[in-house]
Amino acid sequence: MSSLLLPLSLGVFTIVITFQQQSAAQRQRIEDRDAAELQRAEDRNASRLQREQDKQEAELLRKQEKDLDKQRYENGRFDAYIQQMGKLLKESNGSIMSSQVTATLARIETLNIFRQLDPQRNVQIIRFLYEAKQLTDTPENPSLDLSTAKLLKIDFRDAAVNEKQLDQLSLRGIFLLKATFIGIKMSNINFSRTKFDTTNFSLAEIHDADFSFAEFYNTSFTSTSFSSTIFAEATFKNVNFSCKNIRDVDFKHSTLAHADFSFSVVYNADFSSASLENVNFSHTLLFNPKFPSATLKGVDFSLAELYNPDFSNAQLTNLNFASTNLIVANVTGAKVFNTNFHQSSGVASIFNYTSLSDCDFWHSNLKHAVFYKANLNQVNFSRANLYKTNFTYANMAKSELNNTLSIQDAILPNETSAHDENLVKDGQADCNISHISGWTLSNGNITTVISNKSSSNCQFTLQSLSIGATMYQRVSLSDKWDSNFWTHSEAVLSAKMSTGVLIDLKGLQKNNSVSSKETLSSNEEQINLLLHNDIWELEVFIKFNATASHSNMNNYWCDDIKLYIIYGTYLELRQGKYCPRYCLQRV
Repeated sequence: MSSLLLPLSLGVFTIVITFQQQSAAQRQRIEDRDAAELQRAEDRNASRLQREQDKQEAELLRKQEKDLDKQRYENGRFDAYIQQMGKLLKESNGSIMSSQVTATLARIETLNIFRQLDPQRNVQIIRFLYEAKQLTDTPENPSLDLSTAKLLKIDFRDAAVNEKQLDQLSLRGIFLLKATFIGIKMSNINFSRTKFDTTNFSLAEIHDADFSFAEFYNTSFTSTSFSSTIFAEATFKNVNFSCKNIRDVDFKHSTLAHADFSFSVVYNADFSSASLENVNFSHTLLFNPKFPSATLKGVDFSLAELYNPDFSNAQLTNLNFASTNLIVANVTGAKVFNTNFHQSSGVASIFNYTSLSDCDFWHSNLKHAVFYKANLNQVNFSRANLYKTNFTYANMAKSELNNTLSIQDAILPNETSAHDENLVKDGQADCNISHISGWTLSNGNITTVISNKSSSNCQFTLQSLSIGATMYQRVSLSDKWDSNFWTHSEAVLSAKMSTGVLIDLKGLQKNNSVSSKETLSSNEEQINLLLHNDIWELEVFIKFNATASHSNMNNYWCDDIKLYIIYGTYLELRQGKYCPRYCLQRV
């Protein structure tokens, strides 16, 4: 057996070695095949990339050649146009419009060339015509009619003198897409019936311009200044008018949707019979704006100031006048629906014959306002200041005047005068009460007795002439006066009294020190004490002076002590400069 083991081992070893060699050879063949396939794929990819590169280079070369051909063509067309127009100008003595035939030929040729050339050459044509005075509209030399022309990406700075000045340019009835007027000063220009889409007038200055019947879409007038500009019967959609100086602009019969005037300063803008929807006037100063017979929907006037605005016979729906200062607004005959006047100021405004429905004047200031023969339906005057407001013959529910801040001296629909609740408790002597109620006696003694002049009148009377007397009453202002909002307010004290009696009205700080004081004597009807934000309480201090020269104590008396507050805001201090004379008299 041992002799057989060696050959058997050699045979097994040989077989194993053979299998290993075959396996290694097979792996090598697979690796060689994969490497060859990878090389072929790389070669194919390199070839494909080279073909694509060659194709791109060829395409670029063709494009360059095509562009060169186009440039040569456009240069040739441009030069031919200039030569032709120069010939027409020479033949017509510099005025193409002097002949109807010449004007027609020039119009057709110009509209045709606009369609063939790029924006850069088109603006050069406009400049050529402008400098040749064929686009200036004067009685002696009317402008060439280019209406219906469609121009894309025209930068009018390239047509302006020194890229800044355009005067007497007339391009009526054309279409401008993505045009630029940035920073250009323009005067006596005419773009009536022109359609502007995505046009930029930012930082421009526009004077004596006619944009009547024009259309503006996605247009920016940001930081543009206007004066004596006509937008009558124009259409605006998504237009930004946020700028600091808009003067004497005519928007009569125009249509504005999603226009933004926020943070602007506007003088004498006329929106008569215009239609405004979702227009933003927030934080805007408007001097003498006119909206008579206009239709306003969803317009935002919040935090704006309107001096002498005219909304007469307008229709106002879903407007926001929150925290707005309406100085002497004329809303006569208007129809106002679902409008927010929260914390607004309508001092001396006129609502005569106005229809107001579902309107909210919460915490508003309507001093001296007039609602003569107005129709009020579901109007909220909660916490409103109606001092001397006139509701004569107004059609309204009595409950609509509940919870007002002040209704002092207001005229009610039945022509009677309203009064606020007397802030002085028991300010009128009552002889049915044996002691003095509501008052604190400091010294001496005071009683209530029937007047020696009228058996129906009771008075506070001094009991000891030799000692005299004083009494006082304090009124907390914490729930009666908001010093942060009603910053320009004053307390008013009135009383009837004899000689020898004085009444001090004091404003007290939290530490009981006197902030301010006014004194009422027998020869005065009332006194007014300006309220400062450090005043916490009011004190009515009555002093019956001691005397030995009279024997009749009934000659020392006071009665009908009344105290109320006239509420006002700092905005009223600013009215004098802009308010007409009759407004100042009323305020």
